[in-house]
Amino acid sequence: MSWDTKVLIVDDHEMVRAGLRAIIESTGRMKVVGEAADGEEAIRLAQRLEPDVILMDIDMPRLDGIEATRRISAMELGGGVLILTRHDHEEYLEPIMSAGAMGFIRKSRGPDDLVRAVDLIAAGRTTMPRVASQLYMRRRREFDAQPESPLAALNDQEREILRLTARGYTASQIAGKMSLARKTIENYRARLKEKLGLRDRSDWVDLALKSGLLLDE
Repeated sequence: MSWDTKVLIVDDHEMVRAGLRAIIESTGRMKVVGEAADGEEAIRLAQRLEPDVILMDIDMPRLDGIEATRRISAMELGGGVLILTRHDHEEYLEPIMSAGAMGFIRKSRGPDDLVRAVDLIAAGRTTMPRVASQLYMRRRREFDAQPESPLAALNDQEREILRLTARGYTASQIAGKMSLARKTIENYRARLKEKLGLRDRSDWVDLALKSGLLLDE
């Protein structure tokens, strides 16, 4: 059977994982392809299973969810990370989004909210509570106020490649969407990394969010 969305669940509590699995698979169109109890196991499974969405807890043994998200984002596997958290204070938000997560949802939200959030991440979009949107709108104003914006010298094609890369698209997927050769996309991305000082996907996500390329969706 073909599933619309493949999900990897990462949480150190077995009961929580079971509850998340029940919610996800009750949709009939999402499939939990794996479960991990810590960040290191999450990285291994993400590489092997290449899920569309990774539901990631933060507080876990061996390797926390933020560092695991950072490492997974750097692999450019094509999926997106949705952080599950009890917190929505700014001191938690910045590290979460800077790590390359495409969104986060509070654990106090209901099943329908979780399913909607997974759908958004699977579609390559972002999802975040109002407090996070307010934070990034403030960061965008600060970004726009810079004398020379890092994006000022980019053409429309480069901005689109930046946006799609931040959304988790691979070079092949971007090539298909933009009707360009994969090698052309790889060359564009190499130049963007050098021009903008980008190291891994977490940097792409952070810049795209600060500049409004993702928040406008």
